[in-house]
Amino acid sequence: MKISNKKAIIILAVLIIVSLCVSTFYISAKQGYHEDELLTYNLANTQKQLNVDGGWNTSEDFNEYLTVAKNDRFNYAQVVENQIIDASHPPFYYALVHTVCSFFPTVFSRYFAYSINVLAMIGILILLFMIGKRVTGNNFYALIGAGAYALSIACFTTTIYLRMYATLTFFVLLFVYQMLRLYDKKNEVRITDCLILLPIIILGILTQYYFILFAGLTGLIFLIFKIKEKCFKDLFFVLGTAVVGFCAAMLIYPHIIENVLGGNRGFGSLEISIDAITIVTYVVYKIFTYIEILSKDLFLGQVWLFALCCVILAASFIYFRFVKKRKLNRKAMFITIPPVLYFIFISLVSPFNSDRYVMASLPFIAMLFAFGFIRIFNLFKYEKIRYAVPVCVVLAFILSLTFVKPYYTYGKTNLYDTKTDKAVFVGTAMLEWNKVIDKLMLYDEAMIAQTSKMNPNLAKELESFATKRGIVTNGKISAFADSYMNNGDAHKESESSLEKLSTDKKLNSLDEITVYISRLADGDDVIDYITKNTDFKKCELIQADYSFDDFYNWYDYFVETESYCNVYKFSK
Repeated sequence: MKISNKKAIIILAVLIIVSLCVSTFYISAKQGYHEDELLTYNLANTQKQLNVDGGWNTSEDFNEYLTVAKNDRFNYAQVVENQIIDASHPPFYYALVHTVCSFFPTVFSRYFAYSINVLAMIGILILLFMIGKRVTGNNFYALIGAGAYALSIACFTTTIYLRMYATLTFFVLLFVYQMLRLYDKKNEVRITDCLILLPIIILGILTQYYFILFAGLTGLIFLIFKIKEKCFKDLFFVLGTAVVGFCAAMLIYPHIIENVLGGNRGFGSLEISIDAITIVTYVVYKIFTYIEILSKDLFLGQVWLFALCCVILAASFIYFRFVKKRKLNRKAMFITIPPVLYFIFISLVSPFNSDRYVMASLPFIAMLFAFGFIRIFNLFKYEKIRYAVPVCVVLAFILSLTFVKPYYTYGKTNLYDTKTDKAVFVGTAMLEWNKVIDKLMLYDEAMIAQTSKMNPNLAKELESFATKRGIVTNGKISAFADSYMNNGDAHKESESSLEKLSTDKKLNSLDEITVYISRLADGDDVIDYITKNTDFKKCELIQADYSFDDFYNWYDYFVETESYCNVYKFSK
């Protein structure tokens, strides 16, 4: 079926509007934040430090920790300095967030970062359509491919997750589109083409380092085909542009190599020896976990449906390749090999299991499945059966809205309805207060204190969690977690600051107080200390923390937060 360019633009616009309306519904219903979402605002906007050693912070202090001060608007030097200190990501995305927030100084809103994701997603869906059209030469097929992603949970989670991954995905698609455009040129690549490609490479690298991997895989496909076609002029120009782009990114932000090789997340300092059987079973666990993630993002959360679709597409590939003797065209390789290899590689090497790490590959994977089934249904002479794929896309969209809850929406906590005027947060040296700032800022004042005693049951819970998922731990998983939780001691205090709860005059003048006790802390010890050393003798649980069983990955148990704590109301 053929659709005119005008109709295709109208349908694409409708797809984009519907997709963004759904995402806007989810972002408005979102309750709670991922730890990194709060860090987005802090690292983009301020160098404000909080009193975290048994002292009080006002709601204004917490607000300043997340927002742009009036005298720091458009202060990009501060943005860069924050990224140098954090040593995890390049600064471009944070500069975008800072720009938006600078128009609204002293105001914190989820919609500031969300607006950047909205713009990125509009670009992503337009580019996905353009890539599909360049590969197939057919507006109808390109719309189905773009729609398969636009109406998926993958698209919604990418849009509502307030980090750099939507922006990264935009630059990945823009790079792939430009590489496809340059591939169509046969020794006709010009300097002007390189000048278009150059800022894409620079900004992609300065957005997120995973761009380098995706661009490298795409560039490898380009290199192989250009060598086969003996288009060495094209190859020279594009490779030269890539080198210049990387060097320019290095000059702009010289900390790239340092960040990629380690950063201050502490993994380079982890001294732990893991045996072969643990590694093998952990790798299998990671692969299956990412299959579970992909199934939720694109296949209604049903692993069997993903497996069935894979089997059907694999069988059809064998049929077309060896029976019909039809090869995939070379442009199809640009949207097949890089995203699949990227997904597999990231699933194996990512420090934690999360859809955010593979978001850049999901538009291509959605399109690949759509194109695969289009190819199958084109075997039938009855033309109307070819509408089966778009019908299935729409049906999957409706079912996903009904039965699948996107990541990053949360929505269980009642902690936004505060029970007291003031609060106390008790955590460990892992800066856990950073995960619940949006809740602490609702109180007039909040004290942040630290205990040196970790949750004594955490190691057993972690081992049980891993064992249930098929990992032969041999005690290594909890050792890894313990090593992780105790690395990076720059902000650690050697002693507990719990004693300040018993001596603080403001605290002891209150009749009631809300107390957050982090999941890493020894909660029983904290409760015992408060009841024995202060006048607060009554303790009522307001909200219980989650368990490991609520998560698919041990790390996300620690960072994907709504409460992150057992929360109590203490009274005299």
